[in-house]
Order: sequence, then C-alpha cells, then structure tokens
Amino acid sequence: MKNKPIFKFGVLALSIVLIACSGGSTDAGCPEIDGREINVVATTPMIGEFVGQVGGENINLTILMPLEADPHTYEPAPQDAGKIADADLVFYTGLMYEPAALIELLENSACGAEALAEVGESVFPIEFKEGGHDDHDDHDEEGHDDHDEEGHDDHDGHEGHGHGAYDPHFWFDPNRVVYAAEFIESKLVEFDSSNAANYEAAGDAYTKELSGLTGQVSQLIGSIPSQNRKLITTHESLGYLEAKFGLEVLSTIIPDLDSSNEITPSQLVGVIDVIEDNNVKVIFIEAEAPSVYAETIVAETGIKAVEGLWVETLKPGQTYPEFLIAAVELIVENLSNTD
Repeated sequence: MKNKPIFKFGVLALSIVLIACSGGSTDAGCPEIDGREINVVATTPMIGEFVGQVGGENINLTILMPLEADPHTYEPAPQDAGKIADADLVFYTGLMYEPAALIELLENSACGAEALAEVGESVFPIEFKEGGHDDHDDHDEEGHDDHDEEGHDDHDGHEGHGHGAYDPHFWFDPNRVVYAAEFIESKLVEFDSSNAANYEAAGDAYTKELSGLTGQVSQLIGSIPSQNRKLITTHESLGYLEAKFGLEVLSTIIPDLDSSNEITPSQLVGVIDVIEDNNVKVIFIEAEAPSVYAETIVAETGIKAVEGLWVETLKPGQTYPEFLIAAVELIVENLSNTD
C-alpha cells in the first residue's frame, strides 16, 4: 500500500515525458485552428460550467475533475496529460486552487504557455489573510473596491499585498462570475475569431442570466436575523459571502484554503473557544470534504452540525445558479432557526 503514491507519481511523470517526446510539450507550439472546432479543457466542473455556457457547441469541452469531487485533493491521472496536450486552450482556476501536481502537469503538457488561461486572476479576487478573518471585506482604500452591476470599478491589482493568498472561491459572488465569463469569452474569441459572434452572444446571454443572482442572494441573507449572521464551516471557502453579503465567518475547522490540511490540538481548542465565546449554534460541514474533527467539536460544544453544504463543485445536472442558491438557502435555513 505504501508504494501506491510512488507508483502513481512515476506513471504520471512517464506520461509527461511521453507527451513531451511526441510533440505535446510547451516547446512544440500549438497547432493552427484553421476553422475547426477547438479543443478546450477545464480543470474543474465549476470552471467547466462557465466555459461551457460561453463556448456552447462551438467547442469540444473536456473537464478533468469529476463532479462532486474535492478539487483541492484531486490527483491527476496519467490520461490527463494527453487531454491537456490535445487542447488548444486550457482554463483553470489558479490562485493556488488546483493541487500543485495538476499545475505542474498543465505547465509541462500544454501545447504552449499561451494555451493556459488562469480565470481567477481576472475576477479581482479578495485576499485571504493567514491567521484569521479580520479582513475579507473588499472595500479598502487600496483598491479591490466592491463591484456594482454598472461595471468594473477601479482596481490597483495585487500590488502591495506581500502576504497571504487570494481566495479562489469567487463563485460565491455572482458579479465575479460575470468577470470570469467575460475573460473566458475574450480568450475564446482570441483563439477562435471565426466564431467570435457566437461567443459574444453566448457571453451576453449568460451575463443577463447571472444579473439577478446578486439580488436573490442578498435578499436571502437579509432574511437572517442580524444577530445570527455568524457561522463556522470546514475550511476557508465562504470569504466572498462574507465580503459581499455581510455574513461573518467567525472561524473554520481547518484554518487554510486547503480542505485536506490537518490541524493541531491547539487549533481545535481555538475553534471550540470561538463557538462558545460567540454562542454559535450551527456548524456547516462541507459536502466535498467532511472534517474528521467535526464530531469532536459537536461533542464538546453541543453545536448543531449541518451537512450537505457544497462549496467547491457541482452535482450531476446542476447549473451554477442552482448551486449558489442551494448553498445559500441551506445557510439561511439553519441560521434563521437557531433556537
């Protein structure tokens, strides 16, 4: 059993070498489109949903990760190298969201650096600060201003942020999904200009579909009594709900963006202290990565554990708006009735 990870890594490394030797490495350059249907890869079902909405029938879309899987812990398969090598364009979340092994595979297997498109950088992501939830708000004076439905506000990019990382879970802010769709549209037009009109029309239609989501989420969260808008969850995934809609994430079981991380006994005690000090009644357990520590926390505090909160991916047949509203409704239902 101990040799399995080494074997899997060896097979994956061999796949990368074979792809490179067969002309699929970044040194070979990308093939001409010449009016054919372009091959597009998306790393996650969420990114694939956005790409599919804009690309439609004009692209041949492949999504690497399966539905309902935790993207943070995904282990790339040897066949993924071939899928990436065959792609004209590869969309990935970025912002250190995908596992390092997958990013390395993208960089080594893509037909060229120009084929890699990082979506997260295009959405003006908020900053995750290590060690707490002291500043998820994106209204600071340095830039990162809030975005209304009128368009893009002024930003100063990522300059000046020398610590922490950017929260990649931007899909909890529909406005930022609009920015993602606009970026995807621009890349598809760039690579396949013959279908530019189709991509632009699909992008406009999707933007209109998303336009009412912010209001729906705001109305739902606004129905929670103000004193109840505090929550605990598994890991750092709801920063955009906090920044945009006024929920307060007091703590997480795992104090990191990576849902696979272990925690120390002192960190576990810290979560329990936060729950008791703030009289928190509910803890949300994420469906993709249930925490082994939740049972201990529930036993120590008597807090109610709510399971089934999806934060990373889609279920079969589920659209992004359905994903978002389902997650918010679960939160609202359980924070509104905490007695």
